[in-house]
Amino acid sequence: MSELVYLDSHCHLFSDEFDKDREAVFDRAREAGVLFLNIMCTSVEEAIEAMAYSEQDPEHIKVSCGVFPTDVNELDEETWNRFERVMRDERCTCIGEIGLDYYWEKEEANRAKQRELFIRQIALANEVNKPICVHSRDAIQDTFDIMKEHRCHGLMHSFSGSEEMGKEFVKLGYYLSLGGPVTFKNARHAREVVTSMDVSYLLSETDSPYMAPEPVRGTRNEPANIPYITARMAECRGVSTEELSKQIIDNWHRFLELK
Repeated sequence: MSELVYLDSHCHLFSDEFDKDREAVFDRAREAGVLFLNIMCTSVEEAIEAMAYSEQDPEHIKVSCGVFPTDVNELDEETWNRFERVMRDERCTCIGEIGLDYYWEKEEANRAKQRELFIRQIALANEVNKPICVHSRDAIQDTFDIMKEHRCHGLMHSFSGSEEMGKEFVKLGYYLSLGGPVTFKNARHAREVVTSMDVSYLLSETDSPYMAPEPVRGTRNEPANIPYITARMAECRGVSTEELSKQIIDNWHRFLELK
């Protein structure tokens, strides 16, 4: 097992892509030193499985559940109530991933519904005193405006905004999580964010099974790939991987303590 300890703050390990070898994926993560995992769930069924699994190691394995923005048209009150019960469950640590996705949805009516759902889930997070994990695609300004007006403790998942926007999120107390794209040759913005942000607000993730880093780009991503990401982040900052991995774990503990 690796001597270093790593964090994957965003991995969809109970999605269908891992049904055939899920336990082997967990084993490879542990062997690589990726002991801290935040499992993202976008359905109630995924969350129930993940929460049951997390009971074997609640210190290291956390579970997040939320209504994904592009699922807004399928959301009725019965479905919301089922999600809400999970989000209130003490085994659910974070509410997410929630937010805005304008990439697939071009109609303003749909985008307005996404904003309403985002605000509703932020309100629930504040009510139950849990942090949020935020997805934002082609919607960074609206995301920022909502998170500024409706304040909550949270993180920006797979942050892809500019250095300037990253600093504005950090000013509001939000953490920034970086994944595979920071290793890509053309990912200038991601590297600028890693280099320039207050290191106390940086986190690492894979977004498994998506966005595998170099040198395994194009394959199914999994938490065992976190060392590639952390090493690249450390290189950007001019520090050792050991130093940055320890800092990221400290940041994660502080994030979970709502600080």
